[in-house]
Amino acid sequence: MRPLPRQSTLGMYGAALALILASLAGFVFAQHEHHGPAPAANTPQPQPDHDAHAMGETSLRRIEPGRTYSPPPPHMGHQAGRVHAPAVAPLGYEMDAGVKVFTLIAQPVRWHINDGKQSDDPRVPQKNKVEYAMQHEEVREVIGWGYNGSVPGPTIEATQGDTIRVILKNELPEPTSIHWHGIELPNEMDGAAEVTEPPTPPGGTRTYQFKLHQNGTFLYHSHFNVMKQEALGLGGILVIHPPEEKQKPDVDVSILLQQWQLLPGNPNPDVVGMDWNWFTFNGRAAPDIPPLVVKQGQRVRIRLGNLSMDSHPIHLHGYSFKVVGTEGGPIPESAQWPAATVDVPPGSTRDFEFVAWNAGHWMIHCHKVHHMMNSHAQIPVGMMPHGGMVMLLHVEPADEKAPWRHPGEPEGK
Repeated sequence: MRPLPRQSTLGMYGAALALILASLAGFVFAQHEHHGPAPAANTPQPQPDHDAHAMGETSLRRIEPGRTYSPPPPHMGHQAGRVHAPAVAPLGYEMDAGVKVFTLIAQPVRWHINDGKQSDDPRVPQKNKVEYAMQHEEVREVIGWGYNGSVPGPTIEATQGDTIRVILKNELPEPTSIHWHGIELPNEMDGAAEVTEPPTPPGGTRTYQFKLHQNGTFLYHSHFNVMKQEALGLGGILVIHPPEEKQKPDVDVSILLQQWQLLPGNPNPDVVGMDWNWFTFNGRAAPDIPPLVVKQGQRVRIRLGNLSMDSHPIHLHGYSFKVVGTEGGPIPESAQWPAATVDVPPGSTRDFEFVAWNAGHWMIHCHKVHHMMNSHAQIPVGMMPHGGMVMLLHVEPADEKAPWRHPGEPEGK
């Protein structure tokens, strides 16, 4: 083989270097502000986090001059159905000849895992709180990839028997796709890029349409360059309700489990490292995970989905519950099992239910102790507050003066 002339060789190296620099610039600067939560209608949830709605064109221009991203689709934050995803806005739909039409815009997202402050939950008695000398007061910003300005993406709700159409718009600097994890559908709708379809290029649009034959809690996520794209946050939960339900929950909650490796001063997740130091419920780490507030006696269903590389044994204080569903669908009542901790392996979902009989302030958390901390790798070992995958469940008593009684005890004893 004849060697290239010197001028051609230099030109080739120069072009390659320019391509690398352009790719790095596209990744570092192609950012987007976060759209925060909007509580579901008719559920006893905390007020919206108004700070999370502070996306504006000014900030977008400051991050990347001359580059703009599409705002969330018109039905983001509306038509939420009944499932509440703390810290994540719901996604509604439009109807087109009997088809429910959803829009997902894949784009860079900038958001805060936490605000660097200690917990100030007013429901927890002040006498129970501790001032921690080891408190890490860093506001932890993350630059990742999400859908509709949200990491994780919005929880999508539909009903078994529906036909849904999901329009994917790609505003990322590289191709992507959406895989419908656990869904039984035509092969060409599976979203496995390079196998069942070509990946959707930057600036491109892809339409997925299929009928829902199952019900339960499922996942959706990127299926192109997955180590990078899933690690940057491209995923969400799809809930399919049955047409009829014997025991419909009063409070229905979805939580996506994710984890991140973040180095000091760098908001870009390390997508190849294995030393995860931030662990999140719906993109937030405690104490910034909004609490779940329910009334005594309400039936509560919590749907957990795991798009991280670890399993997470999620434990609820004060209760035992029934595990009622997996990513394969509902578990028949005769096969449901009681537990106080349910392990959620990678790529799976677990649904559990309980009746909130036990009033008080209870914790829901991963029982891997490193996963309960904020940035444990950056703080010396000492007296540290709970962080990471820790959420508070507040069960408001029906009668504050009533004495505590276990439901297994006869009344009057």
